[in-house]
Amino acid sequence: MSLIPRIFGDRRSSSMFDPFSIDVFDPFRELGFPGTNSGESSAFANTRIDWKETPEAHVFKADLPGLKKEEVKVEVEEDRVLQISGERNVEKEDKNDKWHRVERSSGKFMRRFRLPENAKMDQVKASMENGVLTVTVPKEEVKKPEVKIFGDRRSTSVFDPFSIDVFDPFKELGFTVSNSGETSAFANTRIDWKETPEAHVFKADLPGLKKEEVKVEIEEDRVLQISGERNVEKEDKNDTWHRVERSSGKFMRRFRLPENAKMDQIKASMENGVLTVTVPKEEVKKPDVKSIEISG
Repeated sequence: MSLIPRIFGDRRSSSMFDPFSIDVFDPFRELGFPGTNSGESSAFANTRIDWKETPEAHVFKADLPGLKKEEVKVEVEEDRVLQISGERNVEKEDKNDKWHRVERSSGKFMRRFRLPENAKMDQVKASMENGVLTVTVPKEEVKKPEVKIFGDRRSTSVFDPFSIDVFDPFKELGFTVSNSGETSAFANTRIDWKETPEAHVFKADLPGLKKEEVKVEIEEDRVLQISGERNVEKEDKNDTWHRVERSSGKFMRRFRLPENAKMDQIKASMENGVLTVTVPKEEVKKPDVKSIEISG
């Protein structure tokens, strides 16, 4: 597992406090995602992966918003080890930019899993769509004895005997699986808010969502609202969940913009699981200064 090196002097270091945000609760402060002098939040904690075993295959899904398929590596090592790695670069900054909020992560990540003997390691396939990586590992056909399972099939799936991650931050930070079969979607909706000389720019990590599944709305008093829902994946009674980290359900984030925002000219776009909302700013004219000649 890779750790992110600290970079001192980054303009993001004092950007976590946001006087305009009107979120009722900020889970990142409570769960250990504070702003640091490194200018980066942990990429490791943001690389959430589900591992589902069906009768035909092992299926891994990883939330990698903002990454293209060329920026992700899926590798197979000895002893049936599957490795997923990559890097999301820090966004290029300008000295005139001001950061109101930094929640999205950047940097290198790596996750490794040891698969059971029934995995066909020579037939692994991978694909990327809307910021979600899907890796499918076919299985050898093995007849299993009948086992009766009580309650939700996900409820006992957090423990994974095949995972070879050195450390699992989700257990420590409260990303456990509940009886509802869903993890918190709100805690996964991470948003950066940058103010440039020309505009306020919001970027939200929404892996797995299409633009039709996201709403960007304007309310009174210059309130920008971003909301949507990621549905729970359809399950089969024969599926077994080895690991559940990715979130599902509804989310909503709201921000009150300053008076210089042009609320009638807002634009939004989606690419690789990242929503970008641009709010142009009014040009603030500086008061004329008249020099007075000093006599004497």
